[in-house]
Amino acid sequence: VRVGTRFVATVESNAHPAYVNALVAANADDTVLTEAFGVGWPDAPHRVLASAVAAAEATEHDVVGEAHRPDGTTAPVPRFGASLPTRDTTGDIAAMALYAGTSVGAVDRRQPAAEVVAELMSELDLR
Repeated sequence: VRVGTRFVATVESNAHPAYVNALVAANADDTVLTEAFGVGWPDAPHRVLASAVAAAEATEHDVVGEAHRPDGTTAPVPRFGASLPTRDTTGDIAAMALYAGTSVGAVDRRQPAAEVVAELMSELDLR
């Protein structure tokens, strides 16, 4: 089972709230397989929200934000950079790598990881 996107939207995740909101609003048709966010990760196909590609293409800025690290340092987030926005990231979150699998349609709210696991387990046929 591939449900990584659901775990990005859990309360325990360090994903930026705007990223989680975008996941909650999306469905499978809102994702695209691309190599667009290849700065720092060249030639690697990845699935993201199509809106993130559009937002990154629409900006003229080479840097779309700033990543704030736990040690207090910061790093620029380049346009089409591979890093995903965390809670401490600032800038144009919509233009960053918003990774999302086709299972994004199952993300309908932010919830605890234990609740996601319980839901998945309840759907199993353990005969």
